[in-house]
Amino acid sequence: MPLAPDSNDKADILPPPGALFGRLRMRHLVAIEMLAEHKNIRQASQALFLSQPAASKLLQEIESIFEARLFERTAHGIEITPQGEVLLHWARKAMGDMDAARSEIGALRDGWEGRVRVGVFPVAASVLVPDAVALLRKLRPGIHVELQEGLETTLLPQLEKGRIDCVIGRATPQGGARGLLHETLYEEPTVVVCAVDHPLLDAAGWTHTDIDRYDWILPARTGQLYALVASGLAARRAAPPRVAVETSSILTLVEILRQSQLLSAIASGVARRFVEIGLLKTLDLPLSASLHPVAIITNHTASVHPALSMFLEAVRQVCARRAAS
Repeated sequence: MPLAPDSNDKADILPPPGALFGRLRMRHLVAIEMLAEHKNIRQASQALFLSQPAASKLLQEIESIFEARLFERTAHGIEITPQGEVLLHWARKAMGDMDAARSEIGALRDGWEGRVRVGVFPVAASVLVPDAVALLRKLRPGIHVELQEGLETTLLPQLEKGRIDCVIGRATPQGGARGLLHETLYEEPTVVVCAVDHPLLDAAGWTHTDIDRYDWILPARTGQLYALVASGLAARRAAPPRVAVETSSILTLVEILRQSQLLSAIASGVARRFVEIGLLKTLDLPLSASLHPVAIITNHTASVHPALSMFLEAVRQVCARRAAS
Protein backbone atom coordinates (compact mmCIF):
# COMPACT_ATOMS: atom_id res chain seq x y z
CA MET A 1 0.00 0.00 0.00
CA PRO A 2 1.26 3.52 -0.71
CA LEU A 3 2.29 5.52 2.30
CA ALA A 4 -0.12 8.17 3.51
CA PRO A 5 1.18 11.65 2.78
CA ASP A 6 2.81 13.43 5.68
CA SER A 7 0.70 16.44 6.63
CA ASN A 8 3.90 18.35 7.46
CA ASP A 9 5.44 17.69 4.05
CA LYS A 10 5.96 20.97 2.19
CA ALA A 11 5.09 19.16 -1.03
CA ASP A 12 1.48 19.16 0.21
CA ILE A 13 1.61 22.95 0.49
CA LEU A 14 3.51 24.10 -2.58
CA PRO A 15 2.92 22.86 -6.12
CA PRO A 16 5.56 20.47 -7.48
CA PRO A 17 8.29 22.05 -9.61
CA GLY A 18 6.75 20.70 -12.81
CA ALA A 19 3.53 22.55 -12.11
CA LEU A 20 5.46 25.75 -11.36
CA PHE A 21 7.49 25.65 -14.56
CA GLY A 22 4.44 24.72 -16.59
CA ARG A 23 2.53 27.80 -15.46
CA LEU A 24 5.20 30.44 -14.79
CA ARG A 25 6.03 32.80 -17.64
CA MET A 26 8.67 35.53 -17.99
CA ARG A 27 5.88 38.09 -18.31
CA HIS A 28 4.84 37.22 -14.73
CA LEU A 29 8.31 38.18 -13.49
CA VAL A 30 8.32 41.41 -15.48
CA ALA A 31 4.89 42.25 -14.07
CA ILE A 32 6.11 41.75 -10.51
CA GLU A 33 8.98 44.17 -11.09
CA MET A 34 6.72 46.80 -12.66
CA LEU A 35 4.17 46.52 -9.86
CA ALA A 36 6.89 46.84 -7.22
CA GLU A 37 8.43 49.82 -9.01
CA HIS A 38 5.22 51.79 -9.64
CA LYS A 39 3.19 50.67 -6.59
CA ASN A 40 0.12 51.28 -8.71
CA ILE A 41 -1.65 48.76 -10.97
CA ARG A 42 -2.74 51.37 -13.51
CA GLN A 43 0.77 52.80 -13.91
CA ALA A 44 2.30 49.31 -14.01
CA SER A 45 -0.18 48.25 -16.70
CA GLN A 46 0.88 51.24 -18.83
CA ALA A 47 4.54 50.31 -18.43
CA LEU A 48 3.66 46.76 -19.49
CA PHE A 49 1.54 48.00 -22.43
CA LEU A 50 -1.45 46.14 -21.03
CA SER A 51 -4.91 47.10 -19.92
CA GLN A 52 -5.44 47.45 -16.18
CA PRO A 53 -7.65 44.33 -16.03
CA ALA A 54 -4.95 42.35 -17.87
CA ALA A 55 -2.29 43.49 -15.39
CA SER A 56 -4.56 42.56 -12.48
CA LYS A 57 -5.07 39.14 -14.04
CA LEU A 58 -1.29 38.63 -14.32
CA LEU A 59 -0.94 39.42 -10.62
CA GLN A 60 -3.74 36.99 -9.74
CA GLU A 61 -2.07 34.29 -11.83
CA ILE A 62 1.31 34.61 -10.15
CA GLU A 63 -0.24 34.78 -6.68
CA SER A 64 -2.08 31.57 -7.56
CA ILE A 65 1.12 29.92 -8.78
CA PHE A 66 2.99 30.68 -5.54
CA GLU A 67 -0.07 30.49 -3.30
CA ALA A 68 0.85 33.73 -1.55
CA ARG A 69 -0.36 37.31 -1.44
CA LEU A 70 2.35 39.39 -3.05
CA PHE A 71 0.80 42.87 -2.82
CA GLU A 72 -1.67 44.54 -0.48
CA ARG A 73 -4.03 47.24 -1.68
CA THR A 74 -3.77 50.58 0.12
CA ALA A 75 -5.50 53.94 -0.15
CA HIS A 76 -2.63 55.15 -2.36
CA GLY A 77 -2.09 52.06 -4.51
CA ILE A 78 -0.41 48.77 -3.61
CA GLU A 79 2.40 47.76 -1.27
CA ILE A 80 4.58 44.71 -1.71
CA THR A 81 4.39 42.06 1.03
CA PRO A 82 7.35 40.17 2.54
CA GLN A 83 6.49 37.22 0.27
CA GLY A 84 6.42 39.61 -2.66
CA GLU A 85 9.87 40.96 -1.72
CA VAL A 86 11.27 37.43 -1.83
CA LEU A 87 9.77 36.76 -5.25
CA LEU A 88 10.89 40.16 -6.53
CA HIS A 89 14.49 39.37 -5.54
CA TRP A 90 14.50 36.06 -7.42
CA ALA A 91 12.52 37.46 -10.34
CA ARG A 92 15.15 40.15 -10.88
CA LYS A 93 17.90 37.55 -10.64
CA ALA A 94 16.14 35.31 -13.18
CA MET A 95 15.68 38.22 -15.61
CA GLY A 96 19.29 39.27 -15.10
CA ASP A 97 20.44 35.71 -15.78
CA MET A 98 18.39 35.59 -18.97
CA ASP A 99 19.82 38.92 -20.08
CA ALA A 100 23.33 37.60 -19.37
CA ALA A 101 22.52 34.45 -21.35
CA ARG A 102 21.30 36.56 -24.28
CA SER A 103 24.50 38.60 -24.09
CA GLU A 104 26.74 35.53 -24.03
CA ILE A 105 24.88 33.82 -26.86
CA GLY A 106 25.17 37.00 -28.90
CA ALA A 107 28.89 37.09 -28.20
CA LEU A 108 29.34 33.49 -29.35
CA ARG A 109 27.23 34.15 -32.44
CA ASP A 110 29.46 37.11 -33.30
CA GLY A 111 32.61 35.03 -32.90
CA TRP A 112 33.63 36.09 -29.39
CA GLU A 113 34.66 33.71 -26.58
CA GLY A 114 32.52 35.53 -24.06
CA ARG A 115 31.20 38.91 -23.00
CA VAL A 116 31.55 40.95 -19.80
CA ARG A 117 29.39 43.96 -18.89
CA VAL A 118 31.16 46.47 -16.64
CA GLY A 119 29.84 49.54 -14.84
CA VAL A 120 32.51 52.20 -14.32
CA PHE A 121 32.55 55.06 -11.79
CA PRO A 122 34.46 58.22 -12.82
CA VAL A 123 37.36 57.36 -10.47
CA ALA A 124 38.17 54.32 -12.64
CA ALA A 125 37.09 55.57 -16.06
CA SER A 126 40.28 57.14 -17.38
CA VAL A 127 43.08 54.98 -15.95
CA LEU A 128 42.24 51.72 -14.17
CA VAL A 129 39.57 50.30 -16.45
CA PRO A 130 41.26 51.32 -19.73
CA ASP A 131 44.52 49.74 -18.52
CA ALA A 132 42.65 46.58 -17.48
CA VAL A 133 40.89 46.33 -20.84
CA ALA A 134 44.23 46.79 -22.65
CA LEU A 135 45.74 43.98 -20.57
CA LEU A 136 42.73 41.75 -21.17
CA ARG A 137 43.10 42.32 -24.92
CA LYS A 138 46.63 40.92 -24.67
CA LEU A 139 45.65 37.95 -22.50
CA ARG A 140 42.28 37.03 -24.03
CA PRO A 141 41.48 39.05 -27.16
CA GLY A 142 38.39 36.92 -27.77
CA ILE A 143 36.44 38.48 -24.88
CA HIS A 144 34.00 41.28 -25.77
CA VAL A 145 33.81 44.06 -23.15
CA GLU A 146 30.82 46.38 -22.68
CA LEU A 147 31.57 49.48 -20.57
CA GLN A 148 28.94 51.76 -19.09
CA GLU A 149 30.05 54.88 -17.22
CA GLY A 150 27.88 56.38 -14.49
CA LEU A 151 27.38 57.02 -10.80
CA GLU A 152 26.22 54.70 -8.04
CA THR A 153 22.63 55.90 -8.38
CA THR A 154 22.42 54.45 -11.89
CA LEU A 155 24.92 51.59 -11.92
CA LEU A 156 24.25 49.83 -8.60
CA PRO A 157 20.54 49.21 -9.33
CA GLN A 158 21.57 47.65 -12.65
CA LEU A 159 24.10 45.47 -10.84
CA GLU A 160 21.40 44.37 -8.40
CA LYS A 161 19.13 43.42 -11.28
CA GLY A 162 21.86 41.49 -13.08
CA ARG A 163 22.00 43.85 -16.06
CA ILE A 164 25.73 44.37 -15.59
CA ASP A 165 28.27 41.89 -14.22
CA CYS A 166 30.35 44.13 -11.99
CA VAL A 167 31.12 47.74 -11.10
CA ILE A 168 34.61 49.22 -10.74
CA GLY A 169 34.55 52.30 -8.52
CA ARG A 170 34.52 53.56 -4.98
CA ALA A 171 33.04 51.26 -2.37
CA THR A 172 29.70 52.52 -1.11
CA PRO A 173 28.43 52.46 2.47
CA GLN A 174 25.07 51.10 1.26
CA GLY A 175 26.64 48.16 -0.54
CA GLY A 176 26.23 45.58 2.22
CA ALA A 177 22.60 46.48 2.75
CA ARG A 178 21.96 46.01 -0.97
CA GLY A 179 23.49 42.54 -1.04
CA LEU A 180 26.60 43.70 -2.91
CA LEU A 181 30.15 42.52 -2.29
CA HIS A 182 33.17 44.86 -2.20
CA GLU A 183 36.71 43.75 -2.96
CA THR A 184 39.01 46.63 -2.02
CA LEU A 185 41.69 47.42 -4.59
CA TYR A 186 43.44 50.55 -3.28
CA GLU A 187 42.99 53.86 -1.51
CA GLU A 188 42.84 56.86 -3.83
CA PRO A 189 43.30 60.42 -2.48
CA THR A 190 41.45 63.27 -4.14
CA VAL A 191 43.08 66.47 -5.42
CA VAL A 192 41.82 69.80 -6.72
CA VAL A 193 42.51 70.43 -10.42
CA CYS A 194 42.21 73.36 -12.81
CA ALA A 195 43.34 74.63 -16.21
CA VAL A 196 47.08 75.02 -16.77
CA ASP A 197 46.69 78.81 -16.98
CA HIS A 198 44.29 79.25 -14.05
CA PRO A 199 44.82 82.58 -12.21
CA LEU A 200 45.10 80.90 -8.79
CA LEU A 201 48.24 79.05 -9.90
CA ASP A 202 50.17 82.33 -10.09
CA ALA A 203 48.60 83.93 -7.03
CA ALA A 204 51.01 83.73 -4.10
CA GLY A 205 49.26 83.16 -0.78
CA TRP A 206 45.72 83.27 -2.12
CA THR A 207 42.95 83.49 0.47
CA HIS A 208 39.39 82.26 0.85
CA THR A 209 38.21 85.47 -0.80
CA ASP A 210 40.23 84.59 -3.90
CA ILE A 211 38.94 81.02 -4.22
CA ASP A 212 35.33 82.07 -3.57
CA ARG A 213 35.40 83.85 -6.94
CA TYR A 214 35.52 80.57 -8.86
CA ASP A 215 32.76 78.08 -9.58
CA TRP A 216 33.15 74.30 -9.62
CA ILE A 217 32.46 71.33 -11.87
CA LEU A 218 31.55 68.17 -9.93
CA PRO A 219 29.45 65.03 -10.46
CA ALA A 220 26.67 66.44 -8.27
CA ARG A 221 25.73 69.28 -5.93
CA THR A 222 25.48 66.82 -3.05
CA GLY A 223 27.15 63.55 -2.12
CA GLN A 224 30.51 62.34 -0.85
CA LEU A 225 32.77 64.27 -3.22
CA TYR A 226 30.87 67.52 -2.68
CA ALA A 227 31.15 67.08 1.10
CA LEU A 228 34.89 66.38 0.80
CA VAL A 229 35.49 69.54 -1.21
CA ALA A 230 33.29 71.61 1.13
CA SER A 231 35.33 70.36 4.09
CA GLY A 232 38.59 71.33 2.39
CA LEU A 233 37.27 74.79 1.57
CA ALA A 234 35.96 75.26 5.11
CA ALA A 235 39.46 74.58 6.41
CA ARG A 236 40.56 77.62 4.39
CA ARG A 237 37.50 79.56 5.64
CA ALA A 238 36.09 79.54 2.11
CA ALA A 239 32.43 79.10 1.17
CA PRO A 240 31.05 75.70 0.06
CA PRO A 241 31.64 74.95 -3.63
CA ARG A 242 29.18 76.59 -6.00
CA VAL A 243 28.61 73.90 -8.64
CA ALA A 244 28.09 75.47 -12.05
CA VAL A 245 28.37 72.24 -14.06
CA GLU A 246 27.47 68.68 -13.10
CA THR A 247 29.00 65.75 -15.00
CA SER A 248 30.21 62.24 -14.25
CA SER A 249 32.31 62.11 -17.42
CA ILE A 250 36.01 62.66 -16.79
CA LEU A 251 36.74 63.57 -20.41
CA THR A 252 33.95 66.15 -20.44
CA LEU A 253 35.19 67.52 -17.12
CA VAL A 254 38.77 67.85 -18.39
CA GLU A 255 37.73 69.60 -21.61
CA ILE A 256 35.54 72.10 -19.74
CA LEU A 257 38.30 72.82 -17.23
CA ARG A 258 40.76 73.46 -20.05
CA GLN A 259 38.48 76.12 -21.54
CA SER A 260 37.35 77.83 -18.35
CA GLN A 261 38.36 79.01 -14.91
CA LEU A 262 36.27 76.38 -13.13
CA LEU A 263 37.77 74.17 -10.42
CA SER A 264 37.18 70.48 -9.81
CA ALA A 265 38.28 67.56 -7.64
CA ILE A 266 39.25 64.16 -9.03
CA ALA A 267 41.20 61.10 -7.95
CA SER A 268 44.95 61.75 -7.71
CA GLY A 269 45.85 58.91 -10.09
CA VAL A 270 43.46 60.26 -12.70
CA ALA A 271 44.78 63.78 -12.19
CA ARG A 272 48.36 62.58 -12.57
CA ARG A 273 47.60 61.18 -16.03
CA PHE A 274 46.19 64.50 -17.29
CA VAL A 275 48.90 66.56 -15.59
CA GLU A 276 51.60 64.47 -17.29
CA ILE A 277 50.18 65.21 -20.75
CA GLY A 278 49.80 68.90 -19.99
CA LEU A 279 46.01 69.17 -19.89
CA LEU A 280 45.53 70.04 -16.21
CA LYS A 281 47.37 71.22 -13.15
CA THR A 282 46.74 70.53 -9.48
CA LEU A 283 45.93 73.36 -7.09
CA ASP A 284 47.48 73.57 -3.63
CA LEU A 285 44.24 72.99 -1.75
CA PRO A 286 44.66 69.88 0.42
CA LEU A 287 41.58 67.75 1.07
CA SER A 288 42.22 66.29 4.50
CA ALA A 289 39.64 63.51 4.46
CA SER A 290 39.47 60.69 1.92
CA LEU A 291 36.67 58.99 0.06
CA HIS A 292 35.93 55.28 0.14
CA PRO A 293 38.56 53.00 -1.44
CA VAL A 294 38.36 51.93 -5.06
CA ALA A 295 36.85 48.46 -5.24
CA ILE A 296 35.38 45.73 -7.39
CA ILE A 297 31.64 45.59 -6.64
CA THR A 298 29.70 42.44 -7.49
CA ASN A 299 26.29 40.96 -6.76
CA HIS A 300 26.59 38.10 -4.27
CA THR A 301 23.74 36.17 -5.93
CA ALA A 302 25.34 36.23 -9.40
CA SER A 303 27.76 33.62 -10.66
CA VAL A 304 31.23 34.64 -11.88
CA HIS A 305 31.37 33.41 -15.49
CA PRO A 306 34.73 32.87 -17.23
CA ALA A 307 34.77 36.19 -19.13
CA LEU A 308 34.08 38.13 -15.93
CA SER A 309 36.73 36.15 -14.06
CA MET A 310 39.34 37.02 -16.71
CA PHE A 311 38.41 40.71 -16.66
CA LEU A 312 38.60 40.92 -12.86
CA GLU A 313 41.98 39.20 -12.92
CA ALA A 314 43.18 41.85 -15.37
CA VAL A 315 41.94 44.57 -13.00
CA ARG A 316 43.81 42.98 -10.09
CA GLN A 317 47.02 42.67 -12.13
CA VAL A 318 46.87 46.34 -13.12
CA CYS A 319 46.43 47.30 -9.45
CA ALA A 320 49.34 45.05 -8.40
CA ARG A 321 51.63 46.62 -11.00
CA ARG A 322 50.54 50.08 -9.88
CA ALA A 323 51.35 49.27 -6.23
CA ALA A 324 54.76 47.89 -7.20
CA SER A 325 55.76 50.91 -9.27
